[in-house]
Amino acid sequence: MPGGMGGGMPGGMGGGMPRQSQRQSSSSAPAEITRPLRVSLKELYEGTVKHLKVGRRLLNGTTEDKVLDIHIHPGWKSGTKIRFARAGNEQPSGESQDLVFVVEEKPDDTFSREGNDLICKVPIPLLEALTGSPSKKVVGLLDGRKLQVPVPSGIVKPGQETTIPGEGMPIRKDGAVKSKGDLIVKWNVVFPERLTSAQKEGLKKVL
Repeated sequence: MPGGMGGGMPGGMGGGMPRQSQRQSSSSAPAEITRPLRVSLKELYEGTVKHLKVGRRLLNGTTEDKVLDIHIHPGWKSGTKIRFARAGNEQPSGESQDLVFVVEEKPDDTFSREGNDLICKVPIPLLEALTGSPSKKVVGLLDGRKLQVPVPSGIVKPGQETTIPGEGMPIRKDGAVKSKGDLIVKWNVVFPERLTSAQKEGLKKVL
């Protein structure tokens, strides 16, 4: 099973779990074929199995198709490599090229990733940010859970952060998830498009 992050090189044949491989390259080794594997942040959070149909050229001029099972483990990062030994094109030497997939993280509409932390921007109306009234905002997490995040007390400044420990990306160690990073909520103060004269006068009195 591939358990590494960002540069781990698991290997195996289609239809099974790729196994860890540390084959050293040499001048006699067949070249490898590298292909990008676009994976969503949700898939990198929860883990998934992708079934990809790939074709390879044989020495007799025909093409052989097969389906590879690619196991994405929770916590993997962009740059993680999954190697399928000899799953590429046949070479005149009789060897076949290795097929290597390189994980590319797709942008997410809600979250961004910084290392093992997840960053989320949560809007808060200007009036609520100024008055500091106690309230909570609901953040939908990647695994479908709903998390209630308390609004900071006092005046909330644009870009102010609230850190929720243990609600970030899974952290893999020794082939298993041992802990998680943090969820960092960045408060996005939403200013009104316009103010009436009465509202302007009211602000002048309280500010």
